[in-house]
Amino acid sequence: MSRSASPSSRLTLFIPFALLAAAVIIHGAYWVWMSGEIRAAAHDWIEEQEEAGYTIAYQDLEVTGYPFRFSVRASDPHITAPAQAGGWSARYQRLAATAQFYNLNHWILVLDGAGEFAVDMAGGPARYRIDADAARVSVVAAGGATTRLGAEFTGLALTALEGPEPVFSGLDRLVAEGLAGADDTFALRLEVTGARYGAGALPENVAQAFGREAELVRLDARLRAWPLLAATGDTGHWAREGGAIEVRQARLEWGAALISGSGELTLDALTRPAGRLSVIVSNPERLSGALVAAGLVNEEQGQALRLAALMAPPRQEGIALPLRLQDGAVFLGPARLGAPRRLNPETGAPAENPL
Repeated sequence: MSRSASPSSRLTLFIPFALLAAAVIIHGAYWVWMSGEIRAAAHDWIEEQEEAGYTIAYQDLEVTGYPFRFSVRASDPHITAPAQAGGWSARYQRLAATAQFYNLNHWILVLDGAGEFAVDMAGGPARYRIDADAARVSVVAAGGATTRLGAEFTGLALTALEGPEPVFSGLDRLVAEGLAGADDTFALRLEVTGARYGAGALPENVAQAFGREAELVRLDARLRAWPLLAATGDTGHWAREGGAIEVRQARLEWGAALISGSGELTLDALTRPAGRLSVIVSNPERLSGALVAAGLVNEEQGQALRLAALMAPPRQEGIALPLRLQDGAVFLGPARLGAPRRLNPETGAPAENPL
């Protein structure tokens, strides 16, 4: 004759369900409590920025994402910087910052819809529309400080709504990663494909010689004295205090310019780029011909560059030549290519056009 299960054995069957129910209740309570903390932290951050002179406006601010994540979402966010920070303004249709519930030190910022960026320049106000198929920024923090940054933009397009055309009108893809080190450095990796120059950004002879699109720009570098630059944003002071960019590896593929190299760059007393790179030119004959055709060097300098390439030590990928930035000019081997634009010492951007 069979015997029915004892009360204790029947109770045992319900223990897993009871534990699951308890976990759901505890997690739900945690999510509700933490969402309130996150919302309060967002409002506190906004107040801190406004006390520093920024103006921040938005339509709605909500925390969603239950049960596996926290998402802080804002509609039509609009921020304007004070005059001492450049006086720029930016707005986007929608913005969301998302983190997994078990790791609130890693947030992913998603920019959705079209955006605008505006700034006052010497020639008057400038305003640009920003469109992208995807725009994401990743931020990792520890101990209250940002330790890692990442960004990915695809199908990016810039359109001038007011003022001069942007230097770059768009790009196919941009991937960047930055990591703060314990030795006051910041490691930066950047790769851009399909960067298109804006209308009028290049002289016509340069556009014809090299093309209106840079196929690839790649950079693996390390910034020294990073905390000083991050705290002040003053590139001139940063350079005077020993700030520099150690270029571990860089590559440019732009028409006839197939160049890779490494070295060190900084800013001189007039905030002009300065330094030296050792570069490998894949096809020096083609490059020198394009430089002459573009009017960046005269025929005599082109011949001197070809002669220097013949005498330079060959490498597996091409010919090694020095690239120097000195006294506002750029020298490739013996040929002077021209003068880079002066940077704004406060923002680090080119003084003539911020985009």
